[in-house]
Amino acid sequence: MKSSIRSKLFLLVYGLILAFIAGLILLNNSFLENYYIRNREASLVEAFYEVINYDIESDDFILNVQEVEKDYNLNIQVLEQINEFDSDYVWQGFEEPPLIYERLYGLSHNISNNIITKIIYDFNQGTLNDDSNYAERVEMFDSENTAYLVDIQSEFNINNQNSNLIGLCVSVPQEDAGDVFYLLSISFQSVESSIKIFNSFTIIVGFFFMVLAFITMFFISYTFTNPILQINRIAEEITNLNFKNKLDIKSDDEFGDLGNSINKMSEQLERNINELQKTNDRLAKEILHKNDVDQMRRDFIASASHELKTPLSMILGYTEALKLEDLDKETKDDYIHIIIDETEKMNKLVKDLLALSQVESGTVEINLKDMKINDFINDTVNLFSLKFKELDIKAEVNSIDRLVNSDYNQLQTVLTNFISNAINYVDENKIIKIKAELNQNNSVRVSVYNSGAQISEDDISHIWDSFYKADRARTRSYGGQGLGLSICKTTLELLGYDYGVTNKDKGVEFYFEIYLV
Repeated sequence: MKSSIRSKLFLLVYGLILAFIAGLILLNNSFLENYYIRNREASLVEAFYEVINYDIESDDFILNVQEVEKDYNLNIQVLEQINEFDSDYVWQGFEEPPLIYERLYGLSHNISNNIITKIIYDFNQGTLNDDSNYAERVEMFDSENTAYLVDIQSEFNINNQNSNLIGLCVSVPQEDAGDVFYLLSISFQSVESSIKIFNSFTIIVGFFFMVLAFITMFFISYTFTNPILQINRIAEEITNLNFKNKLDIKSDDEFGDLGNSINKMSEQLERNINELQKTNDRLAKEILHKNDVDQMRRDFIASASHELKTPLSMILGYTEALKLEDLDKETKDDYIHIIIDETEKMNKLVKDLLALSQVESGTVEINLKDMKINDFINDTVNLFSLKFKELDIKAEVNSIDRLVNSDYNQLQTVLTNFISNAINYVDENKIIKIKAELNQNNSVRVSVYNSGAQISEDDISHIWDSFYKADRARTRSYGGQGLGLSICKTTLELLGYDYGVTNKDKGVEFYFEIYLV
């Protein structure tokens, strides 16, 4: 099971606290006793150097020594040796030893006379540190005095195991009298029992401290890990490309800086991915467009080749026929007329192809200028006046008098194709209506209507394509190649105009819209 960083942090800190308490108890058992004894021994030496500065003959000597006893919490004995031990005297025990000293300061109940006599005896014999287990030579700060640390408990007080008595015995030679012995002693209860009491207290205090630490660490770990968990959640959302949520870390520390950096990274990453997506979409559209253009180019070449093949075949056939010698003049004139007619169709096809190529390649220069829409309509319709009369077509013109801004020549090419297409497909009613009217979207709608058969829905979706012919037999009859409406579409898109074709009652209407200035 996956553990959270919150639980890991909690257990780590809680474990460190437990280890600290356990280590404290272990150190107390191992080193506290020696440390305490060494510290008290150092106190004996410091107290001696204070006492030695006081004059024994002074009236304030006793008060000064008492002050030292109080400050260091110890007992001081000041003894002057008044007699020497008999050279033949051998220490036999503590019963009635010879009295060889005078007590200058101190009480006998603190350290008995017999014990003091034994220490002075060993001191004089020079055996205090040689064969005994209760004394240790101490190097003082000066070399004039001889000093020993004496474990009085081990040698003389073995009946009381609950009390320790450590003394510092220093011999100070006098010029006109015997040596003066300073015996400073400290009595304390067994350190071992004190350590047990201290450890018990540590455990009790540690228990309450652990309870307090548990509550404190719970809130600290929550405060500390909550930003990390929040960062992890946002990071997972970023990996899933979800950039909506942001980090809300208000602390003024490394977590706050990290949160701001991740928010900035998320915003930058979102922008980059969006830009990359747009680039990919644009590239995909360009690839599709390129494929469409390639397909259109292949279809265009195939259609153009097909359209040129028929007149070329006819021209070639009739040209070969003209070589025959038995043709009469009337037949030759018919053949020549057919050749000229097919040549004109080819010429028109090539011109339309060039016009379409120029418009599609963008090489056609657009010249926008203001013009009156009714003058434009009338001028264009007049180009077909003879054709209308020849075919007995009823042309109705209805135009508003408005000023528009457009390219006259390109727009006339479109309207000419619309009218030509209407003439080619008009039915026996021979009705063509050319209108220019104002639309609700602030544009002028120019439309050409012809009476005749409606265009099927399948043909409407392809009618603007190059070389597409809804009625191939009829298109062939008037020499159309299916490029007129394609030229209109490309030109109108170049100008940015809306256009279309609509089936009307008993007819068809082509239109385009010019937005007013």
